[in-house]
Amino acid sequence: MKKSGHNGSRRAVVFALVGNFLIFVIKLVVSLVTTSSAMLAEAIHSFSDCFNQVFLLIGDVRSKRPPTEQHSFGYKREAFFWSLLVAVVLFFVGALFSVYEGIHKILNPEELREIYWIYVVLVISIFIEAQTFRVAYKEFRKRSSRPILKAIEESTDTSLMVILLEDFAALTGLVIVLITTSLAIFIPIFDAIGSILVGILLTLISFKMALEIKRLIIGESIPREKRIIIKKILDDYKLVEHVNQIQTMVIGNDKYLVIISIDIDEEATGYYVEDIIDEIKQRILKAIPEVENIYIDVKDLSRSYT
Repeated sequence: MKKSGHNGSRRAVVFALVGNFLIFVIKLVVSLVTTSSAMLAEAIHSFSDCFNQVFLLIGDVRSKRPPTEQHSFGYKREAFFWSLLVAVVLFFVGALFSVYEGIHKILNPEELREIYWIYVVLVISIFIEAQTFRVAYKEFRKRSSRPILKAIEESTDTSLMVILLEDFAALTGLVIVLITTSLAIFIPIFDAIGSILVGILLTLISFKMALEIKRLIIGESIPREKRIIIKKILDDYKLVEHVNQIQTMVIGNDKYLVIISIDIDEEATGYYVEDIIDEIKQRILKAIPEVENIYIDVKDLSRSYT
């Protein structure tokens, strides 16, 4: 992966961590002052987000450990494990608590106090979350210009994808709380409904995260347009008589493994073949900087060129 891309992902994570911690403190204080169930649910949501960003940073550091005899390709895929933990925490801490708090408030109703503080914290929180979302969205758009849902489904950087979904959930949750709190002035039960709706939102987002991370954990090919680039490069060489197979896999956040099997002209000399194979590798690495490991197996010869 390009160094600038990696720095962009980490910057988005750190920015989100700082923003969510500030929002958590503000929401917690206001929820205690106003007895707002929806605001307490939002505070817990922000608290779980802080833990999640720490998980992403841990995954980023651990995934950069050098290869060992037992892990010859390194630990790049460990970033996927820590990203999956984010989805688990978001569900069990954020979503379930929000639903529980909403049900508890329905069974034990309590009138909101000093409601104007809720509006103050909502405005501040929306502003901060909008900034963190803007940073994540900007970094995400550097990787793909496709429609956002399609881009998420094709993303090979779990850290950035998770931050984007988290920030979207946070902004949407704040809008829900803003609406339900306004309705709770006239019908108090809407405060509890707001908490439950936030829980449902977090459930949907956490499952979406888990599904997207799952495809990378089990070993997904690199995006189709990048596979096409590899095929076009191979087709440029008359020496390559047939492309037997192009196998690819995402082995870390924006890090790819490429294995190619080709048949070549039997009359080609060994040194010439080596030069062409090296040239093909360099062209692929230049066209797709995310390629971390590339192996080219040449059939009809007694060796593979890597």
